[in-house]
Amino acid sequence: MWTPETYSFKCIIDHQVIFCYFLYLHQIEFGVDVTKKELVLADVIDNDSWRLWPSGDKSQQKDKQTYRDLKEITPEAMQMVKRNFEWVADRVELLLTSVSQGRVVVLMGSISDLVHCEKIKKSCANYGIPCELRVTSAHKGPDETLRIKSEYEGDGIPTVFVAVAGRSNGLGPVLSGNTAYPVINCPPLTADWGAQDIWSSLRMPSGKRNARTLLKKTANQFL
Repeated sequence: MWTPETYSFKCIIDHQVIFCYFLYLHQIEFGVDVTKKELVLADVIDNDSWRLWPSGDKSQQKDKQTYRDLKEITPEAMQMVKRNFEWVADRVELLLTSVSQGRVVVLMGSISDLVHCEKIKKSCANYGIPCELRVTSAHKGPDETLRIKSEYEGDGIPTVFVAVAGRSNGLGPVLSGNTAYPVINCPPLTADWGAQDIWSSLRMPSGKRNARTLLKKTANQFL
């Protein structure tokens, strides 16, 4: 149940929504410009004074309450808190930069797939499409894969995911089953096992809608 202290917040830049969060019990400080005698905002969006819930989901909170809720302070927990602060800082930086019309996020299952992914990124640059490369294994770390995916779902920038995974492709199906964004499989097939590996990108469970291509240039033409 929402209370009067709970607010829906959207920040629009160039007619695009880059934030869409619920703010709970947030504070704003104001000051007065001594020269122009104008009222100015003397605060920024941060983890300390704002309660940030992406899409209104408290379980995804990015503010300092995450630290307060820790039952035990461990190195892993502190890394999570650090990532939350970095996440908010990155989103605030968007306020000072122009918002892209879209982007490509290439997720590779292993750093050994980097050469393949760099070629995709280079082709994206030829089309003027921003492209980011991330490493995550849906087989070995599905929670991390979904966490990375959620980073790109909350800022309002249209996104296409490209899944690059050799051998058994787990990235494409996992992404496709957990996001509304388009997902393209572009596996780095090899001569020895390619004929077998390709089936993990072709034979999908019902409801999976990801596309697939074997050519890096074709992946960019999809976009």
